[in-house]
Amino acid sequence: MIRPIGNISSEQARGLLRRFRDLNLGPCGIEVGTNERVTVSGCLSLDHPVERGVRYSLHEDCGTERVLGIHWTEGRLVICLGNEEGQDDHMTGELDVPLGCDGLGRISAPELGARLHLRNSDARDVEHFLRRIVRAVYAKAS
Repeated sequence: MIRPIGNISSEQARGLLRRFRDLNLGPCGIEVGTNERVTVSGCLSLDHPVERGVRYSLHEDCGTERVLGIHWTEGRLVICLGNEEGQDDHMTGELDVPLGCDGLGRISAPELGARLHLRNSDARDVEHFLRRIVRAVYAKAS
């Protein structure tokens, strides 16, 4: 993975969040551990400005429903895994992920092993980045 050489701008961060929101991924399964799988049910914040963050509905195989929150603040993504939409006091996992820009103009999150070129990426690339986010926040929560 190419290491970031600079910070991303607020405009790039909003672009990344917009790509997550507009993807509206669902339904798809994501392996988050040995014999553990969550199903993404779609974006909960389609009508909200991305400056308020992006939220996705997740369903675990055990029947638990969770909300994945992705927010941008001060050069990093703040990723939260909560029990119910809008219930930040019930968060079970939180992860701060520094973001940068690599030498090829891609947004890079080395901690996640993910990168994305905002202009030259398709829905599959955005989904790949989102899957990395889901796996990382579940690893942190367990």
